[in-house]
Amino acid sequence: MRRGAARRFAPAALLILLSAPAPAAAPSRLSGELDSAGLMNLVAARAAQGKVVLVNFWATWCEPCREEFPDLVRLEKELGPRGLAIVGISTDFSSQTAAVESFLASTSPNFPNYRRKSGADEQTFIDAVDRGWGGELPFSVLYGRSGAKAKVLSGKHTYAEYKREILEALKTRR
Repeated sequence: MRRGAARRFAPAALLILLSAPAPAAAPSRLSGELDSAGLMNLVAARAAQGKVVLVNFWATWCEPCREEFPDLVRLEKELGPRGLAIVGISTDFSSQTAAVESFLASTSPNFPNYRRKSGADEQTFIDAVDRGWGGELPFSVLYGRSGAKAKVLSGKHTYAEYKREILEALKTRR
């Protein structure tokens, strides 16, 4: 290529490079934020579809939460086709989003995970979920197909314990 031609193409090449889209950031594995009303609406919507809903509250800094999470992923894969819907709620602060995203990337859940809405009153959120909940983690609430609370599971539970409770809830119709 002649020297003059290179000068004519350089601005065009630069323009093409500058107009090219930036590399995409990794997609978020968090589905958004939920306050207590949003959570109850989500449970009601899943129940309206005839689903049994297990809502699991967890945090990246909570060792028992991280230990039981793979069992939840396994339960959703096994029992999802039979009518189970799992919803994860991270109680991590918004400043810990990178840790939450990293954890979700490493565990690959097929169910949505949300973060408790920033700025929402924590005690109001806890009371709306269950007045007996002291804020301990992990904490799970199982809702039947009617949307009514069927079981509260406080603390870490085994795969077998969760499965037993879920199968019992799946037996009931609306």
